Amino acid sequence: MSDTTVDTSNQTGNYEFEPCIEINEGEARSSGGRKGSFNGLLQDAPGCSTSIVNGLSQQLIHQMNLIIPDALVSFDDLKNVQLEDAAFPFLQPSAKQGLQQAIQERGITMSINSAYRTIAQQLLLYRWGSDCGFPVVALPGQSNHQSGLALDIEDPDGWEPFLEQYGWRRLGSFDPPHFDYVGEGTQDLRDTAMLAIQKLWNKNHPKETIDEDGGYGDQTEKALNRSPAMGFAKAPWDEKPRILRMGRPLMEGSDVEKLQEALNISPVDGVFGPGTETAVKDFQQKNGLKPDGIVGPKTLEKMA
Repeated sequence: MSDTTVDTSNQTGNYEFEPCIEINEGEARSSGGRKGSFNGLLQDAPGCSTSIVNGLSQQLIHQMNLIIPDALVSFDDLKNVQLEDAAFPFLQPSAKQGLQQAIQERGITMSINSAYRTIAQQLLLYRWGSDCGFPVVALPGQSNHQSGLALDIEDPDGWEPFLEQYGWRRLGSFDPPHFDYVGEGTQDLRDTAMLAIQKLWNKNHPKETIDEDGGYGDQTEKALNRSPAMGFAKAPWDEKPRILRMGRPLMEGSDVEKLQEALNISPVDGVFGPGTETAVKDFQQKNGLKPDGIVGPKTLEKMA
């Protein structure tokens, strides 16, 4: 990719901005309701939807939150939010609060095409580039979508006055659906995103470690390309379990596999879909728990 990007600034520093409307449209055409990540390395992942790397992306987000607790928080719990397949519902806490207030104020459903984008997703978009109809893509770590302070939405004209009231700013004619959170209480997470893949790689490759410097250099890019799209064998939730539930994108990973094995679900595919949710609810009902399909400490304790 050699196309020009536009540099601008917000309270977390300078980012490269790409016309996300073209990326969102391309991903929507290509996702096809995919269930589960590509079974191979990131460097071999076919285009043009980054939902193909959901497993690794979920590990990267979890690892970031191990480095900085609640660096990114999910807004999947908000009412009146509709997400596209490749959109991860994560923002920095203050940005989530501003989003929640705007949605409550308007009182209708917001359709979100993109929010947080992991460096694994960004590398795929950058590599696929114009072959997938993405003429301008920022380098991994330089997209404003890696800040946890960005949204691409439908009906931006209608949402603009509500979002601006609560700390969000529209990018403008360069990328009409795009908004950035410019309120207080934010931080620059670019180094944290890089440190996450470096720590994950080293945890899984103790004889082939790379520098944990939070920078995006040749070492980190090569490691990222050689990372499994489904995620590493040694996952960050081995250190601190995550709460499992039906979400969008669907949760997937080794912890979901273990859950499915414990519940005798067949096949064991590592994806928390409707069948897994039903099995969890049945287990909870039989064990005197609230049958909400959410696997937290109480449900795990009953399974032990």
